[in-house]
Amino acid sequence: MKIYKKMFLVLCCCLTGCHFTPLYKESVTEGVCVLPIPEASGSAIYTQLKQHFPGNQPCQYTLKVSPPYVSASDQSISSQDFITMQQVQSSVAYTLLDQNKQVILRNQIATSGSSAVIANPYATVVATEKTSTNLNAILAEQIALHVAAFLDRSQK
Repeated sequence: MKIYKKMFLVLCCCLTGCHFTPLYKESVTEGVCVLPIPEASGSAIYTQLKQHFPGNQPCQYTLKVSPPYVSASDQSISSQDFITMQQVQSSVAYTLLDQNKQVILRNQIATSGSSAVIANPYATVVATEKTSTNLNAILAEQIALHVAAFLDRSQK
């Protein structure tokens, strides 16, 4: 147990010595306001983004995110002609505007996942919803990371 404490102490000293600063530091993201996103899946992404960009300060930047575009395709079809796997792709476009409503960052990101489709409809619905929830969380994390990295680079 003592060795873990010593390793932790050494790690803390090394991180402070290399000028490590977290990417999600509040000074970078506190001036970003997120506009509401229409549709249910957009609302889920909006809720995730509000955790990264609380908007407590006056808005220096406005983040505008389009509703997610979701497409699904059947991946595995068995000899009995029923689907055993479904791949879902989700993509969003986002724009970061400054105080003058000028576009300073525009990007589109996508992610994909899969869910099992089985004979039990309840299990299929649960698996599909879980995949959708996971994809929305991934999209929100990617947007937050891209915006925070952009703002961090532009402030240096």
